[in-house]
Amino acid sequence: MDLRNLHWTAVAKIVGVGAVLLVTAGVVFVWSGVYNVAASKDHLRITTWILTLVRERSITNRSFTIEVPPLDDDGMIRLGASHFEGACVACHNRPGEEINPIVSGMLPPPPDLMDIGKRRPPEEIFWIVKHGLKYTGMPAWPNTRRDDEVWAVTAFLASLPATAGNYPDLAGLTRSQASRDEGSVSGSALTACGRCHEREGTGTNGDRIPRLAGLPEAYLLRSLQEYAKGTRASGAMEPVADLLSEDAMRELAAHYSALEPSAGNQSAPPDPEQLRRGEAIARRGIAHQGVPACLSCHSGRQSQQFPVLAGQHTEYIEEQIRLWRRGGRIGTPYGRIMTAVAGALDEAQIEDVAAYLGSLPPGSATAPMTEANR
Repeated sequence: MDLRNLHWTAVAKIVGVGAVLLVTAGVVFVWSGVYNVAASKDHLRITTWILTLVRERSITNRSFTIEVPPLDDDGMIRLGASHFEGACVACHNRPGEEINPIVSGMLPPPPDLMDIGKRRPPEEIFWIVKHGLKYTGMPAWPNTRRDDEVWAVTAFLASLPATAGNYPDLAGLTRSQASRDEGSVSGSALTACGRCHEREGTGTNGDRIPRLAGLPEAYLLRSLQEYAKGTRASGAMEPVADLLSEDAMRELAAHYSALEPSAGNQSAPPDPEQLRRGEAIARRGIAHQGVPACLSCHSGRQSQQFPVLAGQHTEYIEEQIRLWRRGGRIGTPYGRIMTAVAGALDEAQIEDVAAYLGSLPPGSATAPMTEANR
């Protein structure tokens, strides 16, 4: 048959018939159930090759434009290790430990992450942690609005294998267990909280984790309720709070509110000029930018729904203001108020006011203004 002499309609018919046969064969193949989907048997080599190629090209293309922040901060790595312990260990196990034999029966099995920092660039790790992978059992981060949490996990994973030997400390596993005074609080809940937050006589597991000791009980209870409802975004806290009963929330809120705040968190002498600028914002606000004085609400003398910021970790305050500015905490009425305030601050002002608030003794900010800011 000389295809060059065929009329275009004949060619179209041949192509059409071929397409119909191909579709019919596909339908028969799918409907017959001949392909074995059991996890006890691997895919055909061609199937594995196609799935792997599609996955890797998708990850590479979608992570290409992601800008990677600095990831070598100890507090960030500690926060990431804490999140990893709470969300990832069930499948990937702890660094250096064997994968759970039950989980290893998944197809594909969860990969060993000990050398993930060498095998993948940070932007790819971030994309995978945030979005998950279809048909692998790898879920998306519980709340995709919290890039700061995902970057913390990325920082920890990118630090492997160098930090693997220090994992128990980084993840808070070596922190003290419940004391006798804590016996009235739900043991398992307090153990989970204590990996990151204060225990009697201990501080937080790093400067990216908020100090809860001494904060108003009403504020702490509301925070847990909002996490449980999903109105306050956090891929780390939402699953934890969702498992708590109302009574457990009240017990935890009362427990942390009654704790004595620990000493301040400044690791280096703050810049006096930066503190002066930050004090002006915290005490007087910035009228021409529509920024109210932080301490008009957060000094501990107003509503019990407002957290006290004096002595809070500087790095935590900075990151929360940036989160509000990105719209990541807009799900509650109080969050919408702070979103408007944070959106009016520039980066330098965020750093200034966070440095000042972090420099104050823990508790109510009642010290008089410095002479320069009167």
